[in-house]
Amino acid sequence: MGYRTKTTWAGDRLDAEVYPVYGRNETTAARAAKLNVTREAQKRVNDRRAERRIILLAETNFTEKDYHMTLTYKIEPSEVRAAKDLSNFFGRVRRLRKKKQLPDLKYIYAMGGGEGEDEKRIHFHLMINGGLSREELEECWMKTPGAGRANTDRLQPNERGLEELSKYIFKQHKDREKDRDRKEPVRRFNTSRNLKKPKVRVSDSRCSNARVKRIAHDIRNEAKTEMEKIYPGYFMVECEVFYSDMIDGAYIRCIMRKIRTEGGRRL
Repeated sequence: MGYRTKTTWAGDRLDAEVYPVYGRNETTAARAAKLNVTREAQKRVNDRRAERRIILLAETNFTEKDYHMTLTYKIEPSEVRAAKDLSNFFGRVRRLRKKKQLPDLKYIYAMGGGEGEDEKRIHFHLMINGGLSREELEECWMKTPGAGRANTDRLQPNERGLEELSKYIFKQHKDREKDRDRKEPVRRFNTSRNLKKPKVRVSDSRCSNARVKRIAHDIRNEAKTEMEKIYPGYFMVECEVFYSDMIDGAYIRCIMRKIRTEGGRRL
């Protein structure tokens, strides 16, 4: 049995997934295991994948030069009305960016809340690319009939980049799913079509069986040493090891970040 490594580059973030390459018997067992997954378990898997997707898209397309915006109402609009209002907001921003000869608008957003109490009222959280001032962006929203507040802040990536904010935006759909009268599915998040996708590469030679065993058996010490050897210029943020009840071999997932320097000094 060998190991395959899937590397994903998203801005300063690097995700490395190491997993066993199955033979015929193991492949059959893995397929059988998937068939026995419950609907709830599959939904959790799908949510984790979607959450990771928004994190990687954010890391690939946005930096500390860009913004996080919260857009609210002082009325209770329908979801259809709110979606139209946001589309009009984006149209105003696009026209202003074009007038100032700025690059095309990029965004990730999710609709939160729902009809009812003030704190549950429909609102939007979004990441949007910079270039315009905060005042200009907020003015574009305040032209919306029934607009409440528009709060704009610079993005502040930390050691985990934009992961925390991405997860917060992602979880907005869960608040709307709690509506007992809702029958239609809720979109987890939306993006502009011009977002760059993370770069992905698969290799069967990055991690040998011996290296995987060292990491799995002593994750606290060996993971950092071995993974930073494999990916020079990056430092370890997190590493997890998983095992399957049906398939032999270790599954390793690592999150790493690019080492930034200034004048020979690490930032």
